[in-house]
Amino acid sequence: MGVWGTLLATAVGAAIALLGQRLMKRAEDRVRLSELLMEQCALIAASVTDFEDRIWEERVLGMDDRVSGYDLPAHVLASVRLRILTRDAALLAALAELNTAGKELGSYWRQGHVDDESYARLWERHHKAIPAFINASGEAVRRRLASA
Repeated sequence: MGVWGTLLATAVGAAIALLGQRLMKRAEDRVRLSELLMEQCALIAASVTDFEDRIWEERVLGMDDRVSGYDLPAHVLASVRLRILTRDAALLAALAELNTAGKELGSYWRQGHVDDESYARLWERHHKAIPAFINASGEAVRRRLASA
C-alpha cells in the first residue's frame, strides 16, 4: 500500500501543479490583454488630442500644414487593434462616435473655407467625444482587469 499511496500522492501533486500553472497562465494572459487594450485606448486618445491641437495651431496660431502632418495611419491602426481586442459595446460605440466626429471635423477643415458656426459645432462634437471615449476606455479596462 505504501508504494501505491506514494504514486497516488505524486500523481495528485503533479495534477495540482499543472492546474495551478494553467490557472496562472490564464490570469497572466488576461492581464496582458488588458494592458494591450489600455495601450490602444491611450494611443487613440493621444492621437485625437494631437489632431485637435494641430487644428488649433493652424486656426489660432496661423501655423501652416500642421493638420497635414497628422499621423492618420497610426490612429487607424490603433482603432483596428482596439476593435480586435474588445467586444465591449460602450467602448466600441464611443470609438465609432470619436472616429465619425473626427472624420467630419477633418473633412470640413480640409475644405479650406471655415464657417465659424459650422466649425464650432463640429469642434464641439469632436471635443466632447474625447472624454466620452476615455471614460468608456477606463470602464472597459477596469472590467477586464477585475475579471483577470
